[in-house]
Amino acid sequence: MQDSVAIETIDLSRSFGAVHAVAGLNLQVPAGRIYGLVGPDGAGKTTTLRMLCGVLRPDAGQATVMGIDVARDPERVRRRLGYMPQRFSLYGDLTVRENMRFFADAYGVPRANQAALIERLLGFSQLGPFQSRRADALSGGMKQKLALACTLIHKPAVLLLDEPTTG
Repeated sequence: MQDSVAIETIDLSRSFGAVHAVAGLNLQVPAGRIYGLVGPDGAGKTTTLRMLCGVLRPDAGQATVMGIDVARDPERVRRRLGYMPQRFSLYGDLTVRENMRFFADAYGVPRANQAALIERLLGFSQLGPFQSRRADALSGGMKQKLALACTLIHKPAVLLLDEPTTG
């Protein structure tokens, strides 16, 4: 596994009972590249992303993110990784700004840096006018923008987006 490689898998596999969701996946994504996993429903795309995040353990094989072994050091991987799941997973009872602050705290972004970072992401995502609106009152597209902003809040080295155009 190489340092100039953002993501690498070697014979990565995961089964759920008799279903082989991912079987012997070998993948190498260079750092700084945009890469898409494309396939039909049930092809193992989400399972692969969840293994790369350390949320799901593989049955066999190895995965690294920025040279860090996911199985050996999942916490270190999570600090370098931004993951936006396909399902809306933010807090509907919090405002846009409160969600962003929550995720900044969760990722350990220093409080002194949060205000400027949140302002920049509010501008980037065009959520500024909606910053006081509760997340559950946002349209589907605005929820996606908020999820992306929260995923970017800690400036991850690698960004994983699962079904980013859904919603």
